[in-house]
Amino acid sequence: MPFSVIAALGNPGREYSATRHNAGWIIVDALATQAGAVWKVESRFPASVAKITFGGNSVFLIKPLTFMNESGQPIAAFLRFHQIELTELVVLHDDIAFEPGQLRLSQGGSAAGHNGIISCIHHLGEGFVRARLGIGPKQHPEQDLADHVLGRLPAPDLELLTQRIPDFILGLETLFSRGLPAAQNLTNRKTPSP
Repeated sequence: MPFSVIAALGNPGREYSATRHNAGWIIVDALATQAGAVWKVESRFPASVAKITFGGNSVFLIKPLTFMNESGQPIAAFLRFHQIELTELVVLHDDIAFEPGQLRLSQGGSAAGHNGIISCIHHLGEGFVRARLGIGPKQHPEQDLADHVLGRLPAPDLELLTQRIPDFILGLETLFSRGLPAAQNLTNRKTPSP
């Protein structure tokens, strides 16, 4: 069954707009803009939703409007309402395990302490594909993880993320048009530009 939903995890509010935790929103916003789509707030979920044609398929983009720790609830409600299977879902989120500018696609696996993914697994199960955007590890071992992920993206990291948006979108489009193994061959072995 083809993929039909990209749900990007993040926190609502201007104060979170350029934080590491909202890296996924930066990518789906760019994807919506590229497709000429308009975001619409669906209060019943609650989430911002846009619809595009992507990889030859009709695809929903979703940004849950709950905070990160409750991301799974609106995504689950959206899938139930539209009668969409879990296997059609891609969750796009930040990941400290990879350096900025990297995208890794995977299916299943642990949440690795990511509260948004913990919530998704709790409300949805583990059958969705994860598109993991690198934001880099904590800068100091003693730094609180929440402070790191809620911190603003440093200018060089934000610039790299922005430069690589076309590569990220190509990786996701390959996932939607050719499936997970082909997309992993493209994204998981690719070294970001210096």
